[in-house]
Amino acid sequence: MRDEKDRPVGLPEVPYGTVVGNDYMVVRPLSRGSMGAVYVAEQLSTTRPRALKILRREYVSDTTLYRRFEREVQVASRIPSEHVAQTLAAGIDRKLELPWIAMELLEGQNLGHYVEERGPLPKETTRAYLEQLCHALAAAHKLGVVHRDLKPANVFLSEARRVGTTSVVKVLDFGIAQVLAESLTLTGTTLGTPKWMSPEQAAGEATTPATDVWAIGLLAFYMLTGKSFWLASRASDDTISLLREILHAPIPIAWARAIELEAVDCIPSGFNEWFAQCVARAPEDRFVNAGAAYAALASALT
Repeated sequence: MRDEKDRPVGLPEVPYGTVVGNDYMVVRPLSRGSMGAVYVAEQLSTTRPRALKILRREYVSDTTLYRRFEREVQVASRIPSEHVAQTLAAGIDRKLELPWIAMELLEGQNLGHYVEERGPLPKETTRAYLEQLCHALAAAHKLGVVHRDLKPANVFLSEARRVGTTSVVKVLDFGIAQVLAESLTLTGTTLGTPKWMSPEQAAGEATTPATDVWAIGLLAFYMLTGKSFWLASRASDDTISLLREILHAPIPIAWARAIELEAVDCIPSGFNEWFAQCVARAPEDRFVNAGAAYAALASALT
């Protein structure tokens, strides 16, 4: 994981040496996002290095949200896939009044950084990464868990610790998306990064496994072309135009959009039909879940 210098206003600052949850001593900052900050920590009971995510305290500001936080993190820890980042423990530190999650410490980089450095990925690499991503999501969907915030920053390419491969895909931030969504709803805010969120999320409607399928389609296009599918996403501050494109503008086939983005010859034959079913605006018209999406994609990327 990479160190990040940008520090969004309002995020918790936890200094070196602070012990969180009676077992995790903060060593150094690792990364920051809009929802919280991640630190490298030493687990005192094992002396092992861990990743410690500290969330904004307002996300569990009342008893109901706190209980949901505990429950959702426990559910995430039971997802039977090695492609879900392992959750070790979680809770509320009463002295700091901050929610925290302790996770395995991964070495590598997220998908966004990887594509920024390398550009479009070969279809064989794209297929291999999507197989692992969809394994994690399919296992979650069988438990009724929807990620809700799939994006390149939450897809981590971890250095493999076994022979036969160099990278293992790990999906980050399972378990907290539901709680954050409920917390943000109380303030009138929507969970998700606009250029990856589905129409139902943008409209504040209910989410299902098909919500994640929408994001899987967009991630596949991003890996193959090195670019976001939405034209409006090139203007970082034009959220209104981006939401209009997601909700109302005609959605072109993947090949046609790739040409518009000057990513010619990046789209394999058979991908157009698969992608169109992923990004159907009506959730019921998409693949029902990640397992079904990957089963259809396997032949589209041969």
